[in-house]
Amino acid sequence: MLTWLDNAGCRGLDTELFFPAGPKGPGRRQADEAKSVCKTCPVRRQCASWAFATAQEYGIWGGIDEEERVLASRRRRLSTRPNGPAGKKGTDSV
Repeated sequence: MLTWLDNAGCRGLDTELFFPAGPKGPGRRQADEAKSVCKTCPVRRQCASWAFATAQEYGIWGGIDEEERVLASRRRRLSTRPNGPAGKKGTDSV
């Protein structure tokens, strides 16, 4: 099922790299380093898709961190609403 992992750019690296302690300072530098690994990964899309599909709350998956996944999910939910984003229901409302 997760056969794409065999080709992952992070294979064999310390998994802690992809779970930074925080969004600032050393954690930010660690996240940047992890994302640089993801940039060259041949299975980056599969990894990111898996993270979204399994609602991963922590870590960097496919070059996308927790905050970025939350924002992307929120945008996706808003764009799939029948009337679009809240407050944009039409021009003839009074």
